[in-house]
This record gives sequence, C-alpha cells and structure tokens, in this order.
Amino acid sequence: MECWSAGFGRDGMRRQLAGCFCRLLSPRRLQAMAHGVKLTFLLSQSNTLEYDVVTRPEIKDIKQLKGKKVGIIRFGGISELMVRYLFQKIGLDADKDIAIIQVGQARFVAMEKGAIDATVLASAESAYAKRNGFRVLDMPTLPFFGSTIVTTPALIAKRSDVMMRYVRGYLDGVRFFLNDREKSMQYLGDLLRTKDRDMIDLAYKNHPQHAMGRKPYPDMAAVKATIDVMSVREPAVKKLKAEELFNLSYLKQLDQSGYIDQLYQAK
Repeated sequence: MECWSAGFGRDGMRRQLAGCFCRLLSPRRLQAMAHGVKLTFLLSQSNTLEYDVVTRPEIKDIKQLKGKKVGIIRFGGISELMVRYLFQKIGLDADKDIAIIQVGQARFVAMEKGAIDATVLASAESAYAKRNGFRVLDMPTLPFFGSTIVTTPALIAKRSDVMMRYVRGYLDGVRFFLNDREKSMQYLGDLLRTKDRDMIDLAYKNHPQHAMGRKPYPDMAAVKATIDVMSVREPAVKKLKAEELFNLSYLKQLDQSGYIDQLYQAK
C-alpha cells in the first residue's frame, strides 16, 4: 500500500503504520519515535523556523511583550512549541514573562478583539497579517526541523523500489515548484481556496522550498536544535540521535548519479 497524506494528526500516524509515506510535521513524529514508534525520514522540507511573532499594532518591539497574552491553537500542539522556542530566543520565559492563552484557530479575531496581544504564525500567514495591519516583529533566522517525508523501516525493506520512485517524483516536483512560478501559484490558490492574487503571491514567496533549494538534505544542527527545544517538555525526545533518524540513501543515490542536476538542465 502506498499513499500521500498532508494530515498531521492521528490519521497521518495510522497511515504510516499501515505502510505509507506521508508529509508530516517533524516534532510530532520525533515525539512518537521517542516512545518507540518505528519511523524514518527520507529528507527535510525545512531547516529553518518558518514562523514569526505577530502582534497587535501598538506593540512595537520585543520588550513590550513582557506581561502580555500570547495566543496558541491548543496546549501540546505545534503552536505552543513555536511560542516557547521563539520567546526563548528573544529572551523571554514563556512560563514567567507571558501568559499563554488557548484560543483555537481564530487567532486573528482574538487579536482584533484584544483577547490576546500576540501569536506565532507561519511566514505566509504573517505576511498576510502584516498586510492587514498587524505587526510582525523582526526575528533572527533560527534553525528548526519543521516538516519532512516519513515512512517506516518495514516499508523500506519491502518496497525499496517504491521509495526510489517516490523520491524521484518528489525531486521533480521541487523542480516544477522552483521553475514554474505561475502554475505553482495556481496550485497554491487551489490549496488555499482563494483567488486573492496578493495572498497567493505571499504564500509562494514565503514557501520554505525557496530556502531549501534543489536538494532537500536535512541540516543536522537544525534537527538537534529541535530535539533540544522539545526535550524541555518531553524529556524522552532527548535520547534521539539526529543522524539516526534518516534514511538518506535514495536522495544521495539520485544526487550522486547526477539526476537532480539533470532535472534543471533538461527542463
């Protein structure tokens, strides 16, 4: 059985264990692996943190966030992890210096009404928020292992040919995205269910694939940074070794054969 999933929750995990490969957020898979679930990563989809601190217009610098209310989707989710990581890097203790408030998906509305003063958003969302009057604080580029392609060692052992075809197709998809802006933006518009050209343009410009480039190798320093920040709340994650989480044999074989470079020469 082979499948593609964009799901990040329990459905995505069930598909993996059933014998699939899926695009998933890395932190949740790291947590599962720390508790004994047999998974492996084939490549990286982002090596830097693609999130920003977004605030109400009257907050003009980081110091003003002390004592403020910061909204997340839910406790234990990726948005809480991002808040803790980002605020640690700007010198604020998420447990002492701010109040973390669970507000669900409606974080824009919560900020407009003053229920929260700030939140963290993916870069494309933060660009849209800025256009609508919210403030995006300047942040340094931070290492972070954000999302990946996940499968199981058992499936690799049984269907290595499927893995190779999948990675080859993935790399061709990367070429398409980087080289054909207009068609890629059409697909993004369908995905986002919008015809707002400005919003689609922001989503394309801020997509992490531009930073990743043609060859989606993981940055082990980013993987280690992610393990470190997760281990504060999930000690079991600390035992994971970054280099042991990946099977990069398919990516390396295609790279060393010249396949990736040839993609950009032929099309």
